[in-house]
Amino acid sequence: MRKIVNRFLLIAVAILLGALFLLWKHTGKITRERDRYRQNSEALLADIERIRIDSTHMAVDVKTLRLSVSEFERYRAEDARLIKKMGIRIRNLEAAARHEIEIAGPIDATVRDTVIIRDSVPVLRQKVEMINPFIELKGVIENERLKGEIRVPVTLHQAVWIEYRRRWIFWKRVKAVHQTIVSDNPYVDVEYSEHIRLEK
Repeated sequence: MRKIVNRFLLIAVAILLGALFLLWKHTGKITRERDRYRQNSEALLADIERIRIDSTHMAVDVKTLRLSVSEFERYRAEDARLIKKMGIRIRNLEAAARHEIEIAGPIDATVRDTVIIRDSVPVLRQKVEMINPFIELKGVIENERLKGEIRVPVTLHQAVWIEYRRRWIFWKRVKAVHQTIVSDNPYVDVEYSEHIRLEK
């Protein structure tokens, strides 16, 4: 009789330990989901932080959204279609970023007379030219229209970094993932930026 009771007690302890382990795993999953939703809420509600580095470099700091593959396909359907058109599988995607930039700069160009050869006949026209390290404008005025081209070279530097919230001495917990974008052209302003990290 005593052996049967001990066996039932052993089975009950094993079942309780198994249930405790399953509850512990489930609690960990719920905690991670809660932290992810909290970080996403902070990222969506936070404003873009603009940082002036020097006279020619402007930086923008935004927080990263963390979405699952199904959430990305549901909430960013247009981006998902574009990524699929590029031949990339969404399930292989690690992160997706989008930047909207605006170029607004003063134009102060000189107008000069120039000669254009058309069918071996010289034609007098006016030309417009402005060249500096940030804007290159070249054009010809004919028939009361300006025809030419403008080039605005821009290099965007991107850094993705992690902000930690310390709980213990040696254990770190991620508070937020930031993305900082720097433009090297003073006439280029980063209007909007988003960085989405996909979680499998």
